[in-house]
Amino acid sequence: MFLTLMVIGLAGLVVMAIPAFARHGGGGHHLHAGSVAKLGPGATAATTVAAAHHALGSSSALVPVEGERRWLRFVPTPRLVFSLLALFGAFANALVAAAGLAPLVAAALAVVPAALVERFAVTPVWRLVFRFQGQPSSALDTAILAEAKAVTAFRNGRGIVAVLRDGRLVQFSARLIDAERNIPVRVGDRLRVEDVDARHERLTVSVLGG
Repeated sequence: MFLTLMVIGLAGLVVMAIPAFARHGGGGHHLHAGSVAKLGPGATAATTVAAAHHALGSSSALVPVEGERRWLRFVPTPRLVFSLLALFGAFANALVAAAGLAPLVAAALAVVPAALVERFAVTPVWRLVFRFQGQPSSALDTAILAEAKAVTAFRNGRGIVAVLRDGRLVQFSARLIDAERNIPVRVGDRLRVEDVDARHERLTVSVLGG
């Protein structure tokens, strides 16, 4: 019985973790060269909150939601349930197998170590892992007039640039504006985003002086 509980808990945790890791692994699949360096958190929370408030229509619509949230605080999350099942089953099974205790005694003794390990070991690790799951990217249009840096030399007015987007340096294909197409651009040169092709994730840039 204890072994079954442990297997159910572990299976539940694995099923819950797979989508998060899939999002993390595929979070940059639309980017030409992916994220180069994470410099800080994105700044889109205010936009999200504003959109949610607009969708709800008025502050009165928030009343039942807040009431539900107060009750939900006392409902254990699926992650907590699966974690406790796995730990409880593991400790109880070990007590029965190693110490030869009766199942009821092992079940009673396994509660405390399972709760302690979940609280002080599993929960911090779980939070750390999910800190790195992929975050939704802001609209590419927000990059207009942002500074970019050439990461390759431009040939025929085209090359690769890096732009700070949602706290990360992300690389995009870029082309110079028509008036500057013949200006040489070397690695490290500073550029400015003049226009974006959001569908194909390409930028039109100009050369910054200095």
